[in-house]
Amino acid sequence: MKNPEIDKIAIIGCGWLGSPLAINLIKKGYYVKGSTTRKEKIATLSAQHIDPFLVQLNPNLEGDDPQLFLDADLLIINIPPGRSSGSVTNYQQKIENLITEISKSPIKKLIFISSTSVYKEINDKVDEATLALDNSEAALRMLNAENSLKSIKNVDSSIIRMAGLIGPGRHPGRFFAGKENIPNGLSPVNLIHLDDCIGIIVHVIENNLWNVTFNGAAPSHPSKDDFYGLASKNFYNKNAKFINEQGNFKIVDSSKIIAKGYEFKHPDLMEWLLQTSQN
Repeated sequence: MKNPEIDKIAIIGCGWLGSPLAINLIKKGYYVKGSTTRKEKIATLSAQHIDPFLVQLNPNLEGDDPQLFLDADLLIINIPPGRSSGSVTNYQQKIENLITEISKSPIKKLIFISSTSVYKEINDKVDEATLALDNSEAALRMLNAENSLKSIKNVDSSIIRMAGLIGPGRHPGRFFAGKENIPNGLSPVNLIHLDDCIGIIVHVIENNLWNVTFNGAAPSHPSKDDFYGLASKNFYNKNAKFINEQGNFKIVDSSKIIAKGYEFKHPDLMEWLLQTSQN
């Protein structure tokens, strides 16, 4: 059901997650603006009925008029820091520059797509109340961004920490097919399907779940050996041979969003693998 308090939505980062999310929201009756960093993608977004904007953070906002892009009720930020050698400071500067523009805009609601990489591997469950946070560079990037975005005055900001992403174009079998002596075969996986990434974001919007942090991870956590072994065999016809050991791990708990009424479309990762291989 469309949230009557929200009409216009801006999504910064229309890639693997952002584009299908935008299409889903448009079908629900929202007017959606979407940003890309590539000029050649403008026509693609337009063909999907997404109002396209060229927006780059270098780290200043460059491209189309940022205030025209941010003329919306809700902003969804989906700009991961990437795996380049860029520093924590550089990503944080991008976020700070974006916050400056947000503060001048009519944006009143905000969703930031973060990552479960912020949690330490404590050999136990981790949830949104867990204080054992990682101090790696990647984790600090996300935590600093989260804290900055939550502090914007007069904006209700919610954080969704997504686990490893799987779905169309991101089949998990590609990681380990044909490899041997892969460590930590008994350690559990933390993954989420694209359908549930979109589902959780839409659930937050439709139910006005603001100023809160949620984990996004499928409730099932099979071992790496079981999950990636099946994925590699079924889709690449190659074995993935893991070492029968369990190193440090974490189990990302998504009970909080489930308690708010969200039902996972793909709760059982092994079942999803079997169904996908049969299609």
